[in-house]
Amino acid sequence: MKEQGMYRNQYFKDAECFDCGHKFKTGRSAKSATCPSCGAYISLEDVEINMTSTQPIKTRGNVLIRKRGRLSATSVQCRDLECHGIIEANVTCSGDASFRTTGSIIGEIHCQRFVVEKGADVAFLNAVHATNVDIQARLTGTIYSTGPVLIGSNGSVNGDVTARSVSIEPGGELNGAMNIVRGRQVYIPPAT
Repeated sequence: MKEQGMYRNQYFKDAECFDCGHKFKTGRSAKSATCPSCGAYISLEDVEINMTSTQPIKTRGNVLIRKRGRLSATSVQCRDLECHGIIEANVTCSGDASFRTTGSIIGEIHCQRFVVEKGADVAFLNAVHATNVDIQARLTGTIYSTGPVLIGSNGSVNGDVTARSVSIEPGGELNGAMNIVRGRQVYIPPAT
């Protein structure tokens, strides 16, 4: 029976309604779905940007911004975001947000896991809110994490970090205030 259950899970993926928050399963190859609870349309397609775009993105799929890509929109809602270009939008990811780019990012970032990959030199002009943070390159900005923050040996943070724990590997740098909070709540200032 377990083997049949594993086999069945290969053909389904999880989806969540943007409007009512209802979680349900849909076919692995589905490009869209309708919420069984409220009837709202949900896009499940992956989005790839390799030139300038001004369209807001709202999908339960992944978003990839290529090196020549530039997204200037009001918002991005997705599962995972991978950015090699420039983004000017408020981003909400249900999964990972990873950056390997050079330049400034405008807009708040909300995600589960936030990663700045080796080779990046990025400035976040608005706050980053994440559950787990992994910094392996140069970052300028303010970080709020409900979990651990890791600054790798090539990592450097110029800004304030508020987290449950902060680990700095030999060679890593933190130039700013470090605020360690207890419990599950991390103060997130209101948007201005």
